[in-house]
Amino acid sequence: MSAPIGRELAREVQQALRALLDWRLPPDAWDETGRLLTELGAAVGRGDAETLDALTARLETSGRRVLRMGSGAQELGAADGKVAAPQPIRERAVAVLHALERPSGPGRGDTGAAAGGARPSRT
Repeated sequence: MSAPIGRELAREVQQALRALLDWRLPPDAWDETGRLLTELGAAVGRGDAETLDALTARLETSGRRVLRMGSGAQELGAADGKVAAPQPIRERAVAVLHALERPSGPGRGDTGAAAGGARPSRT
């Protein structure tokens, strides 16, 4: 059995997902990102910290490649062929973000507001 998802790992995953929302990739590259998001969501659902950590590293690595590839350009335009995340990708990323903010479930060993439900979901 994997270690539960702790606050530190949840924060790392959330940071990677927020960064993803700003990426611009060739349309084909979003397919791989979508598969990673599906796997991330499943790992969160299972409370599988080990798999979640490995998948987050893959996501972050692909993000560094994106930044490195685009770092020479001053301004990205439509001519570069890259596009923002398609809506289904954005929705999956946001769903995983929200799943990490929910009160702990089976396999979630978090403590604090996120696990105890002390934070109200609406204002």
